[in-house]
This record gives sequence, structure tokens and C-alpha cells, in this order.
Amino acid sequence: MPAFDPWDPYRDLRFAGTREHPDYGTCFIAEGRILVEDLLEAGRAGRLKVISVAATTSAAAELRDRLPAGTDLLTMEPAALSELAGFPFHRGLMACAQVPAPPPAPALRAARRLLVLPRLYDSENLGLLLRSAAALGLDGVLAGPGPGQWTRRTVRVSMGAVWRIPVWRAEDPWALLADWKAAEPGSEAVAAALTPGAEEAHAWRPAPRCALVMGPEDTGLDARQLACCDRAVAIPMASGMDSLNVAAAGAILMFQMAGSGFTGSRRTP
Repeated sequence: MPAFDPWDPYRDLRFAGTREHPDYGTCFIAEGRILVEDLLEAGRAGRLKVISVAATTSAAAELRDRLPAGTDLLTMEPAALSELAGFPFHRGLMACAQVPAPPPAPALRAARRLLVLPRLYDSENLGLLLRSAAALGLDGVLAGPGPGQWTRRTVRVSMGAVWRIPVWRAEDPWALLADWKAAEPGSEAVAAALTPGAEEAHAWRPAPRCALVMGPEDTGLDARQLACCDRAVAIPMASGMDSLNVAAAGAILMFQMAGSGFTGSRRTP
């Protein structure tokens, strides 16, 4: 068997998903200074295993003292790094890390503020929703089939939320949602849907234990899925618009969902 080339995880990244490493199994790629620095901090704290950092020659010097133990530092000139990645790469830094173990299944029941995504199609929407869920203090995300949590685009757009918030994945998230509801009386699943009888978002008062269910980008939630939810909430539209992008709508509703229980700082990135 040929020796493993440490540059291999960084090749042809434009549409990259996860990568396989002979020693660490499934790995993901993070790109850009802010994201890589956040990843390195998680690595130094022992929350993630960072395998390597790929840096332009000018960016490498200031990283040497910030690498977690056992992390390789790979350097390359900018033009060569762009050729390796398969697109013009101007961010100076990339990193490869081991995909962490999924959160334990029983821990889902402990979530009090939950985002449920039965089906999505777009990696960037998933990344944006994960970023909002983490920033607004939700306890976790339950996701069904759709784009990978650890694809390059999802990781990049999430700005590190993929390793900050628990994400439970299942082919049938509805069964897990039903189990979550049954774990505590008074729990409710609320559909985000522009349906007759839906509550307007500004007047919505979520239950103390609440799951917000967002449908896919094209069709939203169908009648059978709406029947699995206890009520619906909608964001009123103006200027003749019929809907918002799922990630934008999710951010608005999750802010309303966080309500008085939100304890984050007011600093914005």
C-alpha cells in the first residue's frame, strides 16, 4: 500500500464532502483564518482532534505556537495551494480534523429548545441554520436526510457551529421527535408553515419545552408532516413576497423561540 500523502485531504475541495484518513477515519476540512483559529482552540481544549493545518508560507509562522499537540503544519505557496484545492484560495489557511463521535442518542430527550430539519437540500442552508441555532442558544438540532453536516460548505457557512451544537441525524427524525415529545408532558412541536390558522411570529409564545420544525426549501412541510405537529407559526409577508429563505425564517423564529431564556452576550461577530 502506498504511503499516505498528508496533502491528500486538501485536494479538489470545491465540492468536497468528508475525507478518509488511514489513522483517524472520517475527517472534515475547515477553511479560512477565523474558522481555523476556532478549530485550533477546540483542538487545544481536547474537544476535537486536529490532524493537520495547511497554510501559505506567509501564514504559517504565526501558527506554530498555537497548534494542538500532534498536529502537522503543512506549508505551500499561495498559487500551489489554489491549484491543489481546485479553486482560487485566498484565505491562507485550511485544516483537517477528525469528525467527532455523534452526540449520544439518549441526550436528545434532555433538549428543551430543539430545531428539527426533516429534510434539506442545500449545504449552505444547513450551515446557516446550525450557526443560528448555536448563536441563539438552542440545545440541539435533529436532522433527517440531506446535506452532510461535515461537508466543506456546511462547515464553512456554519462558522464552527458544527462542532459547537449537538446534531442528531436519523433517516426518520419523526420517530425521534415523537419520542422526544413523549419524554415530558407539555412538550410541543411547532411547524414553521404559511398555513391557515398559523400564529403570527410576533405573537408566538413557545412552550417551555419546544421543537421548531422547518420544512425543505422547495415544498415546505406537507399535510402529513403538519399533522405530526401541535400547531404552526408563520412570519407575515409584505411587498408581495410569498416566503423567506428557510435559513432566514429559521433565524427569526429561533430568536423568538429563545425569548427571555436567551443568555448570550450582545457582541456580534
